[in-house]
Amino acid sequence: MPRVKEFDPEEALDRALDLFWRRGYEGTSLRDLIEHMDISRQSLYDTFGDKRSLFLKVLARYEKLAFESTYELVTRASWARPIERPLTALVAIRGLFETYLHEVVRATERGSCLMANTAIEVGASDPEIQAVVRAFFVRVEDALHTVLERAHEAGELPATSRDTRALARHLVNTLYGLGIMGRAGASRAALRQMLDVGLSVLA
Repeated sequence: MPRVKEFDPEEALDRALDLFWRRGYEGTSLRDLIEHMDISRQSLYDTFGDKRSLFLKVLARYEKLAFESTYELVTRASWARPIERPLTALVAIRGLFETYLHEVVRATERGSCLMANTAIEVGASDPEIQAVVRAFFVRVEDALHTVLERAHEAGELPATSRDTRALARHLVNTLYGLGIMGRAGASRAALRQMLDVGLSVLA
């Protein structure tokens, strides 16, 4: 009979997500992971593989939870909830940014999104991880583009802001810029100014 695991793999993965999010990939040791996940070294290897394999699983978990908005440690500014039931498309976008700003200010230990943190830390040094991060940002861009198309069709966008794909990319840059600047210590007032200026293209 195979030995039954004495831990919940999803819970352990969430614990790893929390640690990687706070400390980064390089700043998290295998010993740190074993202690924080509360599992043995062998169990970690048997279930998740080595540290890099675990990190790739964490990134996949993060993306799933971010879009489903079901994980309290992940920012509540998911693209699903504020956008599905908007008063108008632009109000929905504003709501998403306001929620994200609140999370950036509250979660000072993480500040930015895990994917943004990883983009800065790993960059092009690991093509596979870079591709995962890039795909996540493209997915966010596509979601925002869908909403902007809705705004365009409803006549909500100003005449100078009709390139919805360019606008979506600008919004992605603004959104994650808030997280990065928040982690760098920017004040709430400064972050508020960045948000307002970033969204001014939609006014």
